[in-house]
Amino acid sequence: MRVFLAACTVVLAIIAIGIGASYVALRPTVLKVAVPASNPIDQRVIGAAAEMLNTQRAPVRIELVPVDDTQIALDALESRKVNLAVVRADAALRDRVHTVMIMRRDVAVLIAPKVGKVQKIGDLAGAMVGVTREGPLDGGLLLPVLDYYGIGRDKTKYMALSPDEIANALKTKKVDAVIAVGAIASKRMGEVVAETARGVKGAIQFLDIEEADAIAKRIPALEPVEVDQGTFGGRPPRPAESFNTLGYSIRLVATQRSDNETIAELMRQLYLVRQNLSASIPGAGLMEAPDVEEATSFLIHPGVRIYVNGEQRSFLDRYSDLIFLGMFVASGLGSVTAGMLGLKGGRPERDPMVPARDLQPVLDAVREAPNLEELDRLERAADEIFRATYAHGIKGELSATGIASFDMAMRELRSRVVARRGKLAG
Repeated sequence: MRVFLAACTVVLAIIAIGIGASYVALRPTVLKVAVPASNPIDQRVIGAAAEMLNTQRAPVRIELVPVDDTQIALDALESRKVNLAVVRADAALRDRVHTVMIMRRDVAVLIAPKVGKVQKIGDLAGAMVGVTREGPLDGGLLLPVLDYYGIGRDKTKYMALSPDEIANALKTKKVDAVIAVGAIASKRMGEVVAETARGVKGAIQFLDIEEADAIAKRIPALEPVEVDQGTFGGRPPRPAESFNTLGYSIRLVATQRSDNETIAELMRQLYLVRQNLSASIPGAGLMEAPDVEEATSFLIHPGVRIYVNGEQRSFLDRYSDLIFLGMFVASGLGSVTAGMLGLKGGRPERDPMVPARDLQPVLDAVREAPNLEELDRLERAADEIFRATYAHGIKGELSATGIASFDMAMRELRSRVVARRGKLAG
């Protein structure tokens, strides 16, 4: 009786350890993201992405944390109350946080009547400028331009306008020019340009910031942007010829304390839902990975390099040592238990080559994957096969030959994924 109780104790201990280890390894990681109230676009984007990742039961998920302003978001990030924050480029540089993703790039488009008070940037002194953007008025783009051209900040006046107020404001001479701040290819920017043209009797003109490169070199948070001819459509095309302006990026940032593998997996998951986000929220599909090869003043999180370079470790890579050690211990204890109970037989072992054969179609498909989305899908399929195989392994249904063949197949799969990812990225 004592032998039987001892054997039961050993078996229950093995089961408890297996359940505990599986819970720790497979439970999703939830990252809190602080987004300032001044950024309603990304509050919607992060909120929608959080719902999508929860629905898809992603291994890394996010939770929106609305805050009053950018500084509160950065303070929460530093104090570890949140894991990530969405901030403008100048804030990311000032606090030396690490960029994870570029959510979008906002640019300033200055528009004025072709016959009117404002014909060039220098004419903004003493002018009334209508400002249209999502969120509160912000001088982050126009004020550096005024400073560069020696125009006193108090010499230019501003009036907040919604897109449907622009035409009337121009017709009644309430404003001399309009500045629109937003994504250059967004629907809202096109609407602003169209409304400006509707409010002017003659033609409109786009003010060229000729020294955009010099201003951006002086202020690293800004970027020179060339707007191509016909970007805003219309007949004749708007603009009639390309012009220069300035923009800045909105960035998802973290501290260096954030786990590299977790950040890499978050990027992968956000790329998987990017198209769905873009369909539900205009402009949400503009997010992109920062260029890890470009010389920049911004700090780039190491997890970004792992994702971009295809060095992300799979579940097996991370936990293979613990898994094989656990399987070895469980196998040994199982043998001892079986001997103590005088068991002569048990369940027949599963065909040792079944796991490797299950993985073979995925191996073959990786070489022909047409894009990164398909490659990510194949990786998820491989992870599901691994989990199923692991479940058989902890039940003692796999032989040593089966485990070895499956390990060999997984190593080959990882090699092919890295090679294919590099080829597609190139």
